[in-house]
Amino acid sequence: MNFSINRALARLSTLSLFVAVLVPATALGAARVHIRGTAYEFNNVKARLAGASIRVVEFPKLKATPRANGSFDLLVPAKARITPYITMKGFSRVHLQTFTMAGKDLANVNFQTPRVDIARALGFLLGVPVSATGQPAQCVIVSTFSTKNVRNLKFEGFTGYGAHGIAGATARTFPMLPGPTYFNEDVIPDPGQLMSSKDGGVLWKSVPAGVYKVTAKKPGNRFASFTATCKPGRIVNANPPWGLFQTSGPGG
Repeated sequence: MNFSINRALARLSTLSLFVAVLVPATALGAARVHIRGTAYEFNNVKARLAGASIRVVEFPKLKATPRANGSFDLLVPAKARITPYITMKGFSRVHLQTFTMAGKDLANVNFQTPRVDIARALGFLLGVPVSATGQPAQCVIVSTFSTKNVRNLKFEGFTGYGAHGIAGATARTFPMLPGPTYFNEDVIPDPGQLMSSKDGGVLWKSVPAGVYKVTAKKPGNRFASFTATCKPGRIVNANPPWGLFQTSGPGG
C-alpha cells in the first residue's frame, strides 16, 4: 500500500516538473506587475522629482522612490484597481488616473507635478481656492489629448518630441460635469478656448467626489478614455502618454 502511494506521488512530482518546464512562469500567473515611469515638474521636464514618495490609494503599504533621473518602478497586484499618487515637499500631491490592472506591466506612467506656488497661481486664474500645501478645496481633473506618435516613446524621446497635443478635440465626463477648461498654446487654462489647442491640455475644476469616466472626440480621430476617482482636495492628472491618448487618426 505504502509502495503504491509512493509511486503515485513520484509520478505526480514528475508531471508537475514537466508542466513547469513547458509552461512559462508568466503563463502560470504572476502575483505582481510593474508600473514604471518618470516623475517630473509641471512645465519643466528637466526638473525630476528624485526622492519623492509614490504610493497607491488602494494599497497603502506599497511604495516607490524615484531615482536621480526621476524614474521609478512600482510593484502592484497583477489584477486590481490601482490609483497611484505622489507626494514631495514643496509640490502638490497629485493622483493619476485609476488603472484596472490586467496582469501586465505598464510603461511610461508619468507624474507631472506642479510646485505649490504654481498650483496656487493656476488656482487663482481658475477661481479655485487652493490651500497652502497646493491642494484644491474640491477635486480637479486634468488630462492631455496626446498624439499617438509619442505613445510608445521612452521618456527622453517623449520630452524631445516637442508639442504632443492634438488640437481641435473636445472632452466630456460620465456622470456629466459642466464643460471643461482647455489650455491654450501658452500652456495656460483659458476659459475662452472652446476646444483643445496644440498644447492638448484640458481640466475640470471644483469636481464633486465620485468616479468619472472621461472621454474625448474629434472628427477622424479616436481617443482612449480613462477613469478619474475624485475626492475633496485631490488633483487627478491623467498624464500623457496615458489619459486621453490618440488611438487612431493623423498624428500631431
